[in-house]
Amino acid sequence: MKKILLTAIFVLIFSIQTVLASFSDVSDNHPNYKAINYLYANGIIIGYPDGTFRPEQNVLRAEAVKIIIAPLYETIEEASASPFPDVLTSDWYAKYVLKAKNEGIVAGYGDTGNFEGARNVSLVEYLKILLIAYKINVDDYLNPSVQIFKDVADLNAWYIPYLYYASATNLIHADSNSYIWPAKQLTRAEVAEITYRLIVNIKGGETQLNLSMAEAEMIKILQYLDENNIDLAEYSASNAIKYTQKAYDLAPNESIVQAAKKIAEAFDYLVKCYRAGLEKNYTEAESKAQSAWNAANDSINLNSSVSTLAENIKDIAHDMAELARASM
Repeated sequence: MKKILLTAIFVLIFSIQTVLASFSDVSDNHPNYKAINYLYANGIIIGYPDGTFRPEQNVLRAEAVKIIIAPLYETIEEASASPFPDVLTSDWYAKYVLKAKNEGIVAGYGDTGNFEGARNVSLVEYLKILLIAYKINVDDYLNPSVQIFKDVADLNAWYIPYLYYASATNLIHADSNSYIWPAKQLTRAEVAEITYRLIVNIKGGETQLNLSMAEAEMIKILQYLDENNIDLAEYSASNAIKYTQKAYDLAPNESIVQAAKKIAEAFDYLVKCYRAGLEKNYTEAESKAQSAWNAANDSINLNSSVSTLAENIKDIAHDMAELARASM
């Protein structure tokens, strides 16, 4: 059920029209189908001559820079000088790397000053290059006081603001065990998904950004409840309410925003039900479960695109109410 909910939550994201591509290895039920096709339709990524996209293939650092840089500038001149000791002007990616260097987006490594374009790009490397290139301000995520990923204990690491921003705005999310795997080597499909989500946020403006942040908190609620961490679940539920309210204040007539607000309320009621159950207040638990069911049902009437998520919430709420009644 948790996996179904995680998948269904993503229907809240605003839809961007795409021209559908025909990659032989990316079916319409592929989890990154929309992202891949949007980026292809907008000339941000391309496929291979044999008609494949190769979604599971790792992305080199040189490829990552081209994917990010190419759509941001109308013209990119050929490299007249080597940007890094290990990048020749004759290399196909030299002009993109040079542009990225001149714009302050990438820098060389350590004592060698090399770019290491032939190395697979990691999650945190891609996030840093992407967010700097799109001029995203991550200052609010410097020096966080709370560890949110089990495998990221050093909150002073260079990549923390980029990682925390990406998590907060739904560009990425931890696995079911709250691991994010910062050194993970990204695939073409993963790069497409992260890039697409950032573009959706940018194009959707502040309204979409708030919806994306609410989605990220909903995902955290599921993870925290799975870990029996009710305090953090309550904190994320409160944040989801806050962000959907901000989206509603900006776009009160958008049915998807109205539905998202109800979904956030439903999650909040589920968390309150869980708390009441822990405290053996079963009458209160039953009441909160019913409220969660009602809020989820209301969301369907507002926008049918959230129906899968809402029906799953209703099922959970029903089961929790039954358990509360049985415990009385």
